[in-house]
Amino acid sequence: MKFVKTEDLKPGMRLAKPVFNKNGVLLYDRDTKLTGQGVNSIYNFGLIGLYILEQAEPLPPLSEADREFERFQTVAVFKVKDMFAQIRRGKHPTQLGSLTADIIHDYGNLKERMNFMQNLRSVEDNVYKHTINTAILCAAISGKMTFSLKEQNDLVTAALLHDVGSLDIPEKLAIKQKDELTETDIAAIYKYKEEGIRMVRDSVLLTGEVPRIMTHFLSDVRNIEAKKYHIEKNTETLTEILKVAYFYDVLTAMKFGEEPMSDIAAYRYLKHPRNMMNRQVVAALTQAINIAPPGCTVQFENGDKGIVITDNPDDILRPFILSFKDNKIYNLADGRTYQEYQIKDVMKTLDNRYIMTDKFKEYQERLKNGEGQTFKVGRKANKK
Repeated sequence: MKFVKTEDLKPGMRLAKPVFNKNGVLLYDRDTKLTGQGVNSIYNFGLIGLYILEQAEPLPPLSEADREFERFQTVAVFKVKDMFAQIRRGKHPTQLGSLTADIIHDYGNLKERMNFMQNLRSVEDNVYKHTINTAILCAAISGKMTFSLKEQNDLVTAALLHDVGSLDIPEKLAIKQKDELTETDIAAIYKYKEEGIRMVRDSVLLTGEVPRIMTHFLSDVRNIEAKKYHIEKNTETLTEILKVAYFYDVLTAMKFGEEPMSDIAAYRYLKHPRNMMNRQVVAALTQAINIAPPGCTVQFENGDKGIVITDNPDDILRPFILSFKDNKIYNLADGRTYQEYQIKDVMKTLDNRYIMTDKFKEYQERLKNGEGQTFKVGRKANKK
């Protein structure tokens, strides 16, 4: 699978992902071969590009939940765009309440972890995609932490409104890399963001928790990005959820000219004490979305590769894994084993859905009998 810019699309290319319009209607399904007319319609639709299958590449798995997530993102981004246009005209955003309710309904009470999929962003649509992704993550995290419906509503509303001021940041400033920003640039950026919150207060007529969440959030984010780690940590959990959702999306976002951070690296960033993220909130994030799910292929710091066999609810970086090097199962929760096998990253180019549950059960029985931390997967199991 590869990303192809709209101007480089050609007839005969096969789609790797479905394409929906702003109303959620399926325009082109996966594995569809583009025609000349199709290429023109994609261009007119305003997409910056599509994911295309290689010539002999088989169609990768896509669950109904994943398909619905793609559809929901597309529809919601257009709604956010309309909402922000109304706010900037000084009007109340008519779709704010219904969009908040939809996000909480669909993602605020997840029974299983969701696959949180990023789409490539341009300068033009980055704010809208960031907004909807942050709101979805806020709903998912707060759902795992069993907040009340009112608290979820305040949080998701704040997430949907927190970044409207970024639309006024000049493009020449918005496209700068972080290491290129001067103190003057940073001050200007946050002035636009603060003005956005004021604009929201005037247009949406918000009171109570929502403006407080946004104000505290913006102050904390500015301090973290300025590396002012000595400040007192915020104790308001709803603000902490918005911070974790914000940073996870920003760090893993796919943008032209900027390499995204991997899910594992983003998790490590959020977990690091100096970044002042609430540990319970970060743990709830790992319960809400798949970061290193069972069946995925991972690369270790020592260069070896393996498959995640099962979860470790206490630390997603310490699961049971099957090493490709020696065909053995290792428990990374064991300190000595973890010294040798530390997960560096998930290899997203591979898709491994086969999980060796029978052999894992056998391994658990051997552990109960005190027969060691690893064993050979094969006809005969041997102690290490």
